[in-house]
Amino acid sequence: MSMQLYLLLFTLVGCFALTVAVSLKTKHFFSCIFLTAVSGIGSLFAVNIISTLTQVSIAQNYLTFAVSALMGTPGVIGLLLSQLILK
Repeated sequence: MSMQLYLLLFTLVGCFALTVAVSLKTKHFFSCIFLTAVSGIGSLFAVNIISTLTQVSIAQNYLTFAVSALMGTPGVIGLLLSQLILK
């Protein structure tokens, strides 16, 4: 694998670990995870809604839903960056 792909993978895993760490520290684990999932899926849909103006869209499949639900908005930003890097 290329160095950029390793960097992207490391960043996505780091974002996920940070989300879990903050959720555990706040003593509201399930509500934080739920709000992260809602914000991630909402930002995924928002990116696809404004894609008519920006010509940037993310495919909607199980992988992108999982990444956006587990990592939230940073996961969606990671998906956008991966699309930019791998093009």
